Amino acid sequence: MTDTKRLDIPEPLARLGERFRAAGHELFLVGGFVREGLTGEEVREVDATTGARPQEIKRLLKPLARSLWTVGERFGTIGGTVDGYEVEVTTYRSESYTAGDRHPDVSFGESLEDDLSRRDFTMNAVAASTLTGEIFDPFGGREDLERGIIRPVGEVMERMREDPLRMMRAVRFQATLTTPEKPFEMTPELEEAIRENASWLESISKERIREEFEKILLSRNPDLGVRTLVRLHLMPYVVPEFMETVDVEQEAEFHHKDVFEHTLIVLKNVDRDPILRKAAFFHDIGKPRTLVYEHRCTYCGARSTKKDAAEGECERCGGRTVPRKIHFYGHENVGAGIARRAMRRLAYPKDDVDAVAHLVANHMRPMSYAAGRDPWTDSAVRRFIRDTHLARGEKELTNVDMLLRLARADITGSAPRRRRIAKESWRSLRERVDEVRRKDEIEKLKSPLDGNELMEHFGRGPGPWIKPIKNYLEGEVIEGRLAQDDKERAWELAERFVREHGILDEG
Repeated sequence: MTDTKRLDIPEPLARLGERFRAAGHELFLVGGFVREGLTGEEVREVDATTGARPQEIKRLLKPLARSLWTVGERFGTIGGTVDGYEVEVTTYRSESYTAGDRHPDVSFGESLEDDLSRRDFTMNAVAASTLTGEIFDPFGGREDLERGIIRPVGEVMERMREDPLRMMRAVRFQATLTTPEKPFEMTPELEEAIRENASWLESISKERIREEFEKILLSRNPDLGVRTLVRLHLMPYVVPEFMETVDVEQEAEFHHKDVFEHTLIVLKNVDRDPILRKAAFFHDIGKPRTLVYEHRCTYCGARSTKKDAAEGECERCGGRTVPRKIHFYGHENVGAGIARRAMRRLAYPKDDVDAVAHLVANHMRPMSYAAGRDPWTDSAVRRFIRDTHLARGEKELTNVDMLLRLARADITGSAPRRRRIAKESWRSLRERVDEVRRKDEIEKLKSPLDGNELMEHFGRGPGPWIKPIKNYLEGEVIEGRLAQDDKERAWELAERFVREHGILDEG
């Protein structure tokens, strides 16, 4: 890699380079395209830099681009799709953040080397000519990339001060680039600078923090990324509640790691899906706030619960009480609330917030199947499928398949002696779900009567009185006691339900 003199430039990008040259400007490829190109990977997202100003970039890019976007124009960036490549061209520039200000001060530069000198890490400060493919590497980026080193360009504090989000980018590159064959590590100076100045993230918008956090969760090593965010003191400025999971012990019979380590195992083993990765991150975040110790009296055997593990005095007989078990009653509901608040702070879309919170709130349901003494009935399985389904209009947000995929990953964090039993239970539930689904599309089952029909029949306008009737009828359908198209029977049930519950007498 250090001996690489030039990259093979795809024809569409070479053609773009020719157009810039004809107008008197150089155009260089930079960033991920060059970094991945040096390792032999093909990338369709392309960053380029030039001395041309944004208006000139627009003029030169437009004839070759199928579409054009200018959302980053004030920062010198114009984007477009060129024969299947997503290209963003940026004027040579430098940027810096002022304390308390979430928007960078951008100044345009005049040379490639000056532009590269302001980039974050040496492996990203390598450029390639669009005309010849010739490599420009003034800061030894190829060597660092080959050795697996994440090193700032120039003075570390200056680079971090220019854009504090670079602290999270360092973590993201480590999580993204590390492989079993070649781990990536930050230089000691970089780690120290991040650890001592993590609070600078307060000057960065939540949207930008969310974007980096999302990339870390979706990387090939999300567990490494989250561990590094905690170790370098960045997590308190991303999801501070997650810090509570560190060193929180669990019942050894069920888990062989504390809450923090267990979460990392689940995160590593869950499918690479944006919603599932976030659900895995948040699934046990409510445990620290619900932790109680079950104490038992050594004399009379009476049980009690306390927030700490210290020995105590039995309220019944005055004997000595000692902790026997650990419980996290209701942690799934507490965790769902924490997930909602944290994701809203990070400006996640409402659909994402609702989907993740729904999975977190229901993630213990498969465990109840395993713990039950009697097999679930078909109606119980139908209700499970229905309850774990979440949709907004025609858009499905979560379903039982996603919950089961999360549960399968959760099993990987179980104590070894419990893991085999948990896997067998999961496999049994999976088969039951598939069997019931073959008979009905459970997620689409609904009340035979809609809100308009109920309002017309009972002579009342819109209001909260409608929902309990529809929920009752829908439940009867799910239980198999009412056909979805049996309106006659539905009216009988609805009228009886209204009478018995005095619904029309309310208000």
